Amino acid sequence: MKSLFLALLMIPLLYSCCNAPQEYYVSPDGKDQNTGTIDAPFASIEAAKQAIRKLDKSQREQNITVYLRGGIHQISETVHFSLEDSAPEGYTYTYKAYQNEKPVISSGVKINDWKTAEQLPESIAKDAVGKVLVADIPENIKPFYVLFDGNKRIPRSKKEGFKILPMHAIGLADHKEKTDDKKEYNASRSMNVYAQKDRYLLKQFYFDDPEGILKNWDNIQEIEVGFAPVPWAMNILPLEKIDFKTKTAYITIEANAPAGAKNSHTQPWIENVLEYITEGSFVTKGSKVYYWPAKGSSTDNISAPSLLEYFLVAGETNYKEAADVPTKNLAFEGITFMHGNRYTWTADHKGWGIQHDWDKFDNANAMFRFRGAENCKVEACRFTNSGNSALRLDLHCQNITIKNNVIDYVGHMGILLCGYGPGTKDVNKNNTISNNLIHHVGQVITHGAGVFAWQSGENTISHNLIHHVPRKGVGLCGVRTPILAKKWCDFDEGSKTIRWNEIDPTIVNELETEKLSLGEYWKKTLPYLHARNNIVEYNEVYRALEYLADGSVLNVSGAGTGNVVRNNFVHHIASHASGVLRTDDWQRGTTFIKNIIYNSNISGIVHKGHNHITNNMIIDCSIKESIRWASYPDEEADYDSKVQKNIFYESGDRINYYRESYRASEGISLPHNCDTDYNLFWVAKNPKDSEKHIKNWNERGIELNSIAADPLFVDIANANFELKPESPAFKLGFEAIDFGSIGLTHEFPQEYLKLDVPDDGRRANFHRQKKSGEKLYDFW
Repeated sequence: MKSLFLALLMIPLLYSCCNAPQEYYVSPDGKDQNTGTIDAPFASIEAAKQAIRKLDKSQREQNITVYLRGGIHQISETVHFSLEDSAPEGYTYTYKAYQNEKPVISSGVKINDWKTAEQLPESIAKDAVGKVLVADIPENIKPFYVLFDGNKRIPRSKKEGFKILPMHAIGLADHKEKTDDKKEYNASRSMNVYAQKDRYLLKQFYFDDPEGILKNWDNIQEIEVGFAPVPWAMNILPLEKIDFKTKTAYITIEANAPAGAKNSHTQPWIENVLEYITEGSFVTKGSKVYYWPAKGSSTDNISAPSLLEYFLVAGETNYKEAADVPTKNLAFEGITFMHGNRYTWTADHKGWGIQHDWDKFDNANAMFRFRGAENCKVEACRFTNSGNSALRLDLHCQNITIKNNVIDYVGHMGILLCGYGPGTKDVNKNNTISNNLIHHVGQVITHGAGVFAWQSGENTISHNLIHHVPRKGVGLCGVRTPILAKKWCDFDEGSKTIRWNEIDPTIVNELETEKLSLGEYWKKTLPYLHARNNIVEYNEVYRALEYLADGSVLNVSGAGTGNVVRNNFVHHIASHASGVLRTDDWQRGTTFIKNIIYNSNISGIVHKGHNHITNNMIIDCSIKESIRWASYPDEEADYDSKVQKNIFYESGDRINYYRESYRASEGISLPHNCDTDYNLFWVAKNPKDSEKHIKNWNERGIELNSIAADPLFVDIANANFELKPESPAFKLGFEAIDFGSIGLTHEFPQEYLKLDVPDDGRRANFHRQKKSGEKLYDFW
């Protein structure tokens, strides 16, 4: 009896022991043959995964933590978390940093044995002789386009000075045949070539080279040309050959539009030429890498990237079938990712590029990628010092939380959400992108965005601090209607992603037989556009649109309906762009509400389509206008957008409140075509200007209840946008904006705040009046 009694006592103890939280440890100093304990850690995450897979069902039904110890965790292959690695429902498997240690995931391969380069081109700069070093590229490493010195990226050598001659896009409306002029081409709305027979134009450009920069180098296919064929996108593509008699250069991969398709202030350049190497840059040639160290630097920590994709959380996805099987219930915390390679286009990329070829559909070009995943989290991680993107959420991704992370100094996108193409398979949604610090993205591919959602809906993008980005802070988009109207075309942006078998053939036939107008066809295809019902709120964004031109900071274009952009603070935007907030081509059902736009050199808001602008503050955006009213090609009349209860304020003596620009079609919604009223206007140093504005619009039947009055900010001189209780704006129905809740919350890790960089004002020109002789770019 006594032994039975003791045995019964032991049952709960045994039960408790078997169900205690399971822990494994991974260390750069470990061995995969170890047991994975803190004293005998594994060497790889793969070994920890395998240990978890070997657990029986009862052992797996608990929370399991894999601790990563501090140091560099070197990987040479992508770590794939598949269906076998999912945690059961109700539990989470977490891969996280151990206590206060800093594990770093890197694919960088160290380069050693640097020597002074003796065989250099005769035309190399005299200062380079004796200073350029050379080393062998490590074996079994793929071509790399970025190099690293510890925690910093080393730029690849570039040379500007030649010109790409302009092409003349014709037939945008009727696609008439081009003439014999070699500089003309038939253009699609995207500025791509319209017809298959003209695709050869995507692989060549005409040039003028008075300085003789271009040459037929012996390794010409290792040399790339960078250019912006249109102001809103850029290409970096390998050369094939140069014909100096006709002044025509040829590239091996198709550009997203003919080089020189539309005027751009971005100058073209040649990249990776040894004779143009400069201090602090590198060049690869054959099996060698050349590096001219900057003064005071060494070669002790030089490494080349071997991977694009580091972590892949992926279940089973199926392009054709309806059902995907996602990997679930994984979390990643406190891990740093760095040293990724730069993404390059391939010969088959045409048609697979998402909007404007800013990225490629379903592509392994981010350090961390979800592809067929649910209920996963990435928190308090850092993505830095890399040539590629930080994170992607591809195809089937739901309830993924990206929170409290730092993304800085990466080469392309910060965070990309990329669902299936237009069709009925709507499974990239309900994700949360919140409380992240995102800055200096797009450092190599300069059309990268902070957060970009393509064919992805019902997401919350909130409380992020985004700054110093080359293009958009946040973009929402899908496939625009002119591309959805070309079933025959498979080489325009996103055209191969369209799931034609899921789109009602009746409406396609009605368009082709002209029973439907393009506008009516658009409204019937809206259900296939999945970037709908997104909430973009409480984000602070500044110093966006730093490179290229056109575009906007918070942009919605070719997306679905129901998107709401609210309670955001966007400020100090100095660029050659279009506007701070914009509903661009083929967009409807979007609401801009309770946003604060402050101190910008470009339009406060660009209004196209049937979209609403209510209860916003647009302050000191006087170099152009508060709202620019525009239309997109083929737009059909769709009036009565609400433009109400906004505060328009200028601290100087003059302002353009409203301006009409780029009337591409007669469907434009001008102020008098909208429900425009109950707005407050004020020019602090010239109040009569506000009164004149209201009077002029009263004569056209709008702004009948709008007023010219000081909104009574608490302290506008110090950017305190709170309104005093007696503000006349409240009588118009204006609702207070909770400025104090915008931006990062107190949950953001304090140690990560130290990684932020202040705005030093360099390269910025935050004037609010056009200076004499200054050229303003106004492409669209």
